[in-house]
Amino acid sequence: MLGRIATPLARQLRPSQLSSRRVNGALPAATQPLLQCARGISTSTATMIRIRKSSESIPETPEKPESAPGGKESAKPEEPVAAPKPDEPKAPQNEQSSETASSDNTSGENAAQKPSTASPFGFSSAGGGMASGILGHDVEAGEDGDAKGQQQHHRDSQTAAEARRARRQRADLPPLEDEPKVKAAKYIGTGLVFGLLIGGIGYYGRPFTSAEAEKGLQDDPEQNAVQQLWHRVIKRVGGSFSFLSEPATEKLLPDPNEYTMPYTLVLCLDDMLIHMDWTKEYGWRIAKRPGLDHFLAYMASMYEVVVFSTQPSHSGMLVMERLDPLEYAPYRLYKDHMRNIDGKNYKDLSTINRDMSKVIMIDVSEDAFTMQPDNGLLARPFTGQPGDNWIGQMTEFLEYIHMMEPKDVRPWIRTYKGMDAAREFVKWEDSIRDKLTEEWEEKRKTAGSWKSMVFGGAPADTENPPLPEFDQMRKMMRENFEVQHKQVLEMIEKERKQNEEEMSRQMKDMTVWKMMSQNFGGAGADPQQQQPEQK
Repeated sequence: MLGRIATPLARQLRPSQLSSRRVNGALPAATQPLLQCARGISTSTATMIRIRKSSESIPETPEKPESAPGGKESAKPEEPVAAPKPDEPKAPQNEQSSETASSDNTSGENAAQKPSTASPFGFSSAGGGMASGILGHDVEAGEDGDAKGQQQHHRDSQTAAEARRARRQRADLPPLEDEPKVKAAKYIGTGLVFGLLIGGIGYYGRPFTSAEAEKGLQDDPEQNAVQQLWHRVIKRVGGSFSFLSEPATEKLLPDPNEYTMPYTLVLCLDDMLIHMDWTKEYGWRIAKRPGLDHFLAYMASMYEVVVFSTQPSHSGMLVMERLDPLEYAPYRLYKDHMRNIDGKNYKDLSTINRDMSKVIMIDVSEDAFTMQPDNGLLARPFTGQPGDNWIGQMTEFLEYIHMMEPKDVRPWIRTYKGMDAAREFVKWEDSIRDKLTEEWEEKRKTAGSWKSMVFGGAPADTENPPLPEFDQMRKMMRENFEVQHKQVLEMIEKERKQNEEEMSRQMKDMTVWKMMSQNFGGAGADPQQQQPEQK
């Protein structure tokens, strides 16, 4: 096996390389052991060689001492020493003879400074083949080598750590500030920055317009021109980022018309009309407050119903589509329509484009109507109890507001500020009923006396106590609503059935040709309909 390896090793010693080593027809002393080793390896006798590591230096060939005349070994003739070239400087006299013999290859100082080009497997990267790599002999590069080849040789000889260190050093080099291009780029950049700064101050510091003056933006007459300019810049720059905290539009509801209800009812969705709960077993579940469907339909006959949710629009819209398919609450507002102040979201009623004296807002949190506290009523939170009766109690309060038709609802709302309006109003109604019942009982007791016969005062109905006026009007309102609501539901159901029948009939009559003609603008007619006309 070693013989197979040695044959190409000997062949790699090209004649052109050996001829460059000849001086006066003789090979250098360091080259002869190479040929002898190669001849010995090429024989069938097994010979062991050691591959030089990359960290080892190239060994020098020791000279054999001359044997005595009577010795066993025959004295070999001395190898002729190559004469120095005329233009080469002579070696110093104080150097050793061994260094003089190897001065043809490299000097002692150059050999110490020159980095090893051998690979970790003992092969040189500077050329010379496998034999020169094994024996540690570097063959000089050709005379036609250029600077590019030397750089490539330097890069190949570098380790990975040295290459990384070189890249870091190149990255830390200071910029070429003295170049004209660099100076021109600096001047241009500085000019652009100052130009944009001056232009921005002039644009944002212009006088306030009439539209801005309506919003309360005005100059302070006590300030000088520079202070007013800076004040306008600060106000306008701060207003440029108002879209992050203000509602999506200035008018959340369209302008009222002749069909708009006189009062607007703003209802909270989360934890008042519904309760959302998530469990690992069932996921998200939504519980409707008892009586919610009838409540929305009944309120729509008296108020303009608006549902205001704290959920984002992409999730709140899905809930409202399932909760109110008939759109008793035509206007739905979400988190996108809230106003953010100091990191908190508030429901600003001034943006719904309605008269605040006719707006009633019901929410489970007082923070929701912080900006309009006189328009907010506090409600009991709903946590999913099946026996909750809050809707029935609140319905009576809202009915009473509708019956009384006040010019301004805010004084009525302030009466129940910080309290459960539904419960407190029911208590007030019960007190009125109890008072009427007591008066009726007293009159019934004196119905058979002479005083009642002379002065009157006997109750007309001695069997049933009288009802308050608001109860009588409420009874009439609810009866009328039930009749009208029933008719509306019948009309909706009838229209739904007609639409389904029309859709099924069209699907039966629909052919592929008709579908193509409808999709492509009716370019052609059905050939089955044209066939009788051709006959």
